Amino acid sequence: MARRPGRGMRWLLFSVSGRLSRKIYAWAMLFWMLVLAIPISAAIRATPDSTAITMAGLGFMAAFLPAAWSIAVMSIKRLHDAGLPGILVGVLVIPAASTFMLLIMMIWPSVKGPNRHGPAPDQPGY
Repeated sequence: MARRPGRGMRWLLFSVSGRLSRKIYAWAMLFWMLVLAIPISAAIRATPDSTAITMAGLGFMAAFLPAAWSIAVMSIKRLHDAGLPGILVGVLVIPAASTFMLLIMMIWPSVKGPNRHGPAPDQPGY
């Protein structure tokens, strides 16, 4: 059995170790959707050929790299929690299958009790 993972936002958003419950995974995905929506909405509101649209594009690129890494590692932790291999995260880069895979990760139940990736995330004190 693996030891209990670290706590905090850095562990949640950027660490590969441990397990992640469906509820926390859904909230973290919502967080990244909102972060990425800010520069997208700024680009939509900007007038064509303005510096505002350039800044919105730069803002999106600056937010996309940490979001992509975070979504990948959170998905690996969610797959570990469901008892599935983390390599299945590669399905998220296939356009036709990514939506289906995200839906599966949102509804697939957690493995009860500890597994080799750590204790169950629904245990007290997790």
